[in-house]
Amino acid sequence: MSTIQSYNYLVAEDESLIRKNLIKKITSLNLPLKLAGEAANGLEAIELTETNCPDLIITDIRMPQCDGIELAKYVKKNHPSVKIIIISGYNDFSYAQSAIRYGVVDYLLKPVTAESLFESFQKLLITMKSETNTLESYCTVNERLSQESICGLMEKYLQENYKQEVFFQEMSERFGFTPEYLGKIFKKRTGETPSKYLTRLRINEAKRLLLHNPDMEVQKVGELSGYPDSAYFSRVFKSCVGIQPSEYRNKT
Repeated sequence: MSTIQSYNYLVAEDESLIRKNLIKKITSLNLPLKLAGEAANGLEAIELTETNCPDLIITDIRMPQCDGIELAKYVKKNHPSVKIIIISGYNDFSYAQSAIRYGVVDYLLKPVTAESLFESFQKLLITMKSETNTLESYCTVNERLSQESICGLMEKYLQENYKQEVFFQEMSERFGFTPEYLGKIFKKRTGETPSKYLTRLRINEAKRLLLHNPDMEVQKVGELSGYPDSAYFSRVFKSCVGIQPSEYRNKT
């Protein structure tokens, strides 16, 4: 039996009560996350990052000594695989711009709800599972998610994995629903089946590679787009675009 992989997280927040409440909310979500430490400022967070090696840091943006942006800058330079979620009471686009520059994966405004944390973590866990290339599944708490949220998570999963072989049965196990149910709500929300959406992602990537990499072999373009079988890639491409990949490149 496979085990659910858990990830360690660190919380950095200078107000003790807010920090404790945030940890309490995260714990209540019953996600595969374990507290690796809590810090009252960015410097403490850096020290804990060095000693406890968290997978994820949730940090306030305004803290004494070293704020959330400086913390994100340090982590990106020294621990690029560590994910960061910034929490802020300031709805200021300049903060969001800085956060994006330093690789922050999400930016949540206070007061942070359990629902916003849950959806942010779900998307992040899918990314982290993909990066570690593990096959263990984790079950979502079905009643917490609306059909729109499930559809969004499916899109996120396919966007993260379209270059690899995708098994819809495995995907359904990850989300805790049957493939039929996922297919039904995905088509209802997007107007297309998950397989058609996956094909569209792959063909759009193939178009991009063909246009911007004139010296790249068509077979390699197919591999990088999620089609290791060159003959099958050519058939799918022609079915979607109307011409062969080489013709598409030459026509431009």
